[in-house]
Amino acid sequence: MRNSFIDVEFTNIQIKLSKPALHQFIKRMMNEHYSLYWRYDSKTIYLMIERDESVHELPFLRNTEFLTLSAESLYINDEGLASALESLLQHEKGTGIVKRSTDGPLYIISYQSGDIESMIEIDGSEKVMMNQNGSMIHYKGNDKSLNAKTIYNVMNLEIDYVLMELHEAMKCSNKEMVEVHKRKLKQLLSRREQVEQLL
Repeated sequence: MRNSFIDVEFTNIQIKLSKPALHQFIKRMMNEHYSLYWRYDSKTIYLMIERDESVHELPFLRNTEFLTLSAESLYINDEGLASALESLLQHEKGTGIVKRSTDGPLYIISYQSGDIESMIEIDGSEKVMMNQNGSMIHYKGNDKSLNAKTIYNVMNLEIDYVLMELHEAMKCSNKEMVEVHKRKLKQLLSRREQVEQLL
């Protein structure tokens, strides 16, 4: 299902790691030729992971028996690290959303206690959603055949993604793309209001 790798965003990530699980993760990274070191502040421990020109920072909350990888948003532009983190999310029964950008569609996977809760592929106007039972639902535009709550949740993810694109366009001072994303956002918000009335 995956096209050429571009980058991955992990959002609302919570993974409790026992010390043995953390050691296994570090060992895997070192075997794949990453350099690792720790940085500390009063509340958080950061695991710094470097390879080639890229440096990534994973924030851990301090606990007695385990560490919790906890972040509202992590951008990973290294395929090996992104795959290792997603495996960690599954094996250690973590929770969060993984948004994988490719040169084709955007894939959004929602994890709950390590299990895939939903999987969404966004490519143009067509969306494909897969739930934890593996059944797939297709819809285009305002198709009302889906459960209203499902449509609402998918639209929230789309809005989140468009906001991210809008932010990037604003940072790059790309006025044309800012207007494109604003129009798309306005349409999505209007459609979401319609769906809210069905809930």
